[in-house]
Formats: sequence, C-alpha cells, structure tokens
Amino acid sequence: MSDRPEDKLDALLRSRRIEPSSSDLADRIILKAQGLPQNQRGSPWRWIRQLFAEFHLPRPAYVLASTLILGVIVGFNTPVDTPADNSDSVYAQSLYPDEDVL
Repeated sequence: MSDRPEDKLDALLRSRRIEPSSSDLADRIILKAQGLPQNQRGSPWRWIRQLFAEFHLPRPAYVLASTLILGVIVGFNTPVDTPADNSDSVYAQSLYPDEDVL
C-alpha cells in the first residue's frame, strides 16, 4: 500500500461492508414522497396570500412587533419642526422657571 492519504482512503472505502437494501425501499420512498406537499410555482399574489396566511396577525406578538416597527418607521420619517421664532413653542425648561438648567 502506498503512503498517500487518498490511497488509504480508497482502500478503506473498498474494504467497507455494504449492506443490501431492503426490497421495499423504493415503495417506502414513493409513499413518503406522496405525503409531502410539493412546491408549486405560482403567481406573486398567491405567494403573498400564502405568506399572510402563515402569519395570522391577530396573535399578540405579531401585533406588538408590527406596531413597534410601524412606530419606528413613522418616527424616522416625520420631519422635526423647529420654528424660527420661539414665541409659539413651549420647552420643558420653560415649564419650571425657578429651576436651574441642567
């Protein structure tokens, strides 16, 4: 036997005992495959409907998560109004005039 690792591996694979498969193996594979749902190529609208059918939104965790995500998106997209004159705006510092500014 040579010293190359590939030759050693080939020799080990050839010396391995191979068990014969059972006679009903093909039938079992076919029966198992018939029970599994098959992937179907459909329209994008069907895919979206199936996606929403999998995520039932009335569940509290999904409602809370979607509300938080919507709040973050609205919060980042809302422009900050900074008026030019300070006469109309009320700031937290002006609510308590006797306290020092932090």
